[in-house]
Amino acid sequence: MNRIKILILSLLFFHFSFPKDHNFHSDFGLEWCYFVGHLESENGNLYGYELSFFRLKFSEDSEWNPELFPVHFAISNFTSQKYKNAQTIKRTIGGLAGYSDKNIYSGTYRLEIISKDKFHIQAESKSKDLSLDLELEGNGKILIHGKDGVSIKSNRKPSIFSYYYSYPRLKTKGNLFFDGKRESIVSGNSWMDHEWSEKNSKSLPTLATGETGWDWICLSDNLGGDYVFFRFRESSKLDPEIFGTYRNPEGKTIYWKEPGQIQMKATGSFWKSPTTKIEYPLHWKIKYPGGEWTVSPIFNEQEFDGSKTTSTIYWEGGVEASDPIQKKSAKGYLELKGYKKPKEWWEF
Repeated sequence: MNRIKILILSLLFFHFSFPKDHNFHSDFGLEWCYFVGHLESENGNLYGYELSFFRLKFSEDSEWNPELFPVHFAISNFTSQKYKNAQTIKRTIGGLAGYSDKNIYSGTYRLEIISKDKFHIQAESKSKDLSLDLELEGNGKILIHGKDGVSIKSNRKPSIFSYYYSYPRLKTKGNLFFDGKRESIVSGNSWMDHEWSEKNSKSLPTLATGETGWDWICLSDNLGGDYVFFRFRESSKLDPEIFGTYRNPEGKTIYWKEPGQIQMKATGSFWKSPTTKIEYPLHWKIKYPGGEWTVSPIFNEQEFDGSKTTSTIYWEGGVEASDPIQKKSAKGYLELKGYKKPKEWWEF
């Protein structure tokens, strides 16, 4: 059975079931469940965070068929404009990583699925100088992407897809430890994203290869609307394809998938990482039916070097946006994956 037929069957028979689908799915090759958010401490300091749980499973046809569990963790102090991150990668050997009905864990990083609408996340770096412990509670309004949760990444090649949902506006409280100081988090909004793909993959899953890249952004506006924009590049030789999801304050969801519906363009100069020398477009103009977002980072230095765990280097950080047409503002997170260090003048 070819991959197009598999996709068609998936469209016909797949339905989400919560809280079960908050957990990992053992029969898929690639999966990630991650949280990002904007937080405020008791002392009035503003923070952002990323906590990403990954699961990678190689071919079932292979004699060596491990499940790997990388985790990426970062905290951004928006007030002081400081950024720190940590990462790990574990296997199930010795009980160091795994998942059960209500838990996903890898080393000192854990996601507890309390119910359909409640989560408890914990993260602690190896050096113990970076940690968080947060309780998250949703309003019951999970955001489904694509038709019945099947999110097509390329109209040219619809076999590249994932099952994909988000959970915006998770009320967040708890504590974190950053830069030698423990902070009590009294308010905040988190965004959960969960995707899985590549059932019974015979090679490294397509979305995990070094050729693919994307520009992803989630925004929650001050009027109650939630947005996701996704600019996918199968390879650097092909023009990017852009998709979007919008849920209005009344709960109606619109999925933009046709070429030209969304225009997502970088503006201004690129920021060059002093560590990796990779250049990233951190300022964006996003035109969508009826409006236009101008997006800017809260500060530039929010690059994650995941070379030791997922072999990826990307930019992921807090952003703010304004829409003068619809007269609203938004906060969110931006992820830029697939950018590479430019060649020096002597390289070919």
